[in-house]
Amino acid sequence: MPLELNVKTKDKTATYTRDQVPMLENLLDALEVQRLEIEMFSKADHQPTAKENKARIDALAKFAAKFWGHGLTQKDVLSGVSSVEGLAQIEKAVATTLGMDLSASDEEDEPDKDPKK
Repeated sequence: MPLELNVKTKDKTATYTRDQVPMLENLLDALEVQRLEIEMFSKADHQPTAKENKARIDALAKFAAKFWGHGLTQKDVLSGVSSVEGLAQIEKAVATTLGMDLSASDEEDEPDKDPKK
């Protein structure tokens, strides 16, 4: 279950690897991210505000800094992690910590190959 995060700091990229199972402190941080996301996306007629988006990204960066550790800071994550691949890795780590089965969500996105009639 190794999860990697590439972080650019001072003109060089460092790869942080997490091969330990998530701990309870990681679960607390993941639950905070999940709570913010539920609040942001639970209302059908509500678009997230700039303040909500910032709170979510800050919570993800805090989670990542603690999750990967080794001196990584929230500021390092905010300024050195890419907004696509890096964010996807952090979200994968959050989902793993919450015990979510990511393979099941991938299957739901695929159309049925043999739909029942």
